[in-house]
Amino acid sequence: MREPRELRVEIPSGCNAGTVLRDLMLQHGFCGATGRICSGSARALQYHVVIKAAQGERPYIYGTPNMENHEVALLHGAVTIGKDRAGSVALHCHGAFVGGDGRLHGGHVILDRLEVGREPLVLRLCAFAHGGFTQYVDEETRYTLFGPTMEDAA
Repeated sequence: MREPRELRVEIPSGCNAGTVLRDLMLQHGFCGATGRICSGSARALQYHVVIKAAQGERPYIYGTPNMENHEVALLHGAVTIGKDRAGSVALHCHGAFVGGDGRLHGGHVILDRLEVGREPLVLRLCAFAHGGFTQYVDEETRYTLFGPTMEDAA
């Protein structure tokens, strides 16, 4: 039986979001989590937006990385934490933020490249110790996606 745990996670200024979230999963024996970014800022952030593919089997791909190296205000992010095919913690986030140019930006946010800014990064997560999500390659789209799994944490 799954017994999810609701968490409020606050990542302090200067910390790497991906490192903190991976450590949280491993230290507490969670298999994964879903949730959202509620508020915070980043002093460094990498994100990708989808573009039409010029070649290959996929009609759309993530474009070249966009970097924000100015303080940005995080507005929202949908976060999924699961396992990659090798069993390591995998992070996925789509988010929106106000960039250093004052404009709204968004896309696939790389949590391992997000350094928390002046304001702590606040997330609400529903974490679970059993089951969760594992990455797989979708045969139709050829994208790596998360699918449900019932395996316990190793």
